[in-house]
Amino acid sequence: MADEADTVEGSAQQDAEQNQTQQTQQESQQGKLEDAKQQTPWEQNGEPFDPEKAWHLIENLRHENEDLAQKNRAYEDEKLTARQKADRDLKEAQDRLAQVQAKAAWAEARAKHPCLSEEDYDLIGAGTPEQIADKAAKLAARIEAQAASDAGRKPTNPVLRANPTGGNDPTASKSKDWVRDALENNR
Repeated sequence: MADEADTVEGSAQQDAEQNQTQQTQQESQQGKLEDAKQQTPWEQNGEPFDPEKAWHLIENLRHENEDLAQKNRAYEDEKLTARQKADRDLKEAQDRLAQVQAKAAWAEARAKHPCLSEEDYDLIGAGTPEQIADKAAKLAARIEAQAASDAGRKPTNPVLRANPTGGNDPTASKSKDWVRDALENNR
């Protein structure tokens, strides 16, 4: 019996020690997580953010990207024949020309229709210069028609009217106690 009691007490002590060690481990992990949360993402190893260093890094990455693009193009050029290179270059030039023509058509449409804003380009989208001009004219007509119909409207809110005439005043508080109203009116 005494051996069993010692065994039970010993196992209880071991369980208590294990619980304490688990709690301290959890607390230390939570402390580490809180430290990580408190540290801002742009700080590394406790170093404060340096905008000049970051800008220098961005410039270096852009330069590396350009170098890799040139190397990739040179590698692709090695695989292509002269005809394929000419076709690729022609397609790229046509794409750039189409972009420039679309921008020019949008600029002309904005000059012709001053009601259009820069955000309206997203509604019109890309296309041929003729398509852009047609879409811009339709959108400008809708904007102008909407502005004309808005100009003819009068405010319908009675609170905004200068001199409300007729009917009930919607701004007046209405009493729901008819007995009190009757007594006050008879005085």
